[in-house]
Formats: sequence, C-alpha cells, structure tokens
Amino acid sequence: MLEAWVMVCLLSNPTACFEAVDTRGPYETRTQCVERVEEMTRQISTLPNHKAVAFKCAEIKGRLGI
Repeated sequence: MLEAWVMVCLLSNPTACFEAVDTRGPYETRTQCVERVEEMTRQISTLPNHKAVAFKCAEIKGRLGI
C-alpha cells in the first residue's frame, strides 16, 4: 500500500515548504498513487503563491492506512 505526499513551497520564499499528505489513500499500485499526486498538484496550483515542487509515493509499513 502506498501513500501520496506532495512537497509544497511558497513562491515568495522557496525555503518555506511543507508536505501535503493525501487523505483519500492508501493506494494499491504506484500508478494509482501517481495519478492522485497529479490531482493534488493541480489543486495546489490553484493556491496563490504556492507551487508543488516534489512528490513521493511512500510505502506504508507497520501501520493501518486509514
């Protein structure tokens, strides 16, 4: 199972970043996870002065994906 994460930074201060964690997953396949990351990136791009700069599909180990 995979969990989608996107790193978001402020355009005015590229060192001011945070991780946006998906609330819909987890996903069974990497393809599903990447599709969700792409959707999250589109949504983030609508926020003023924010930009998605990186992503990861992290494997969930030792805990339930709820």
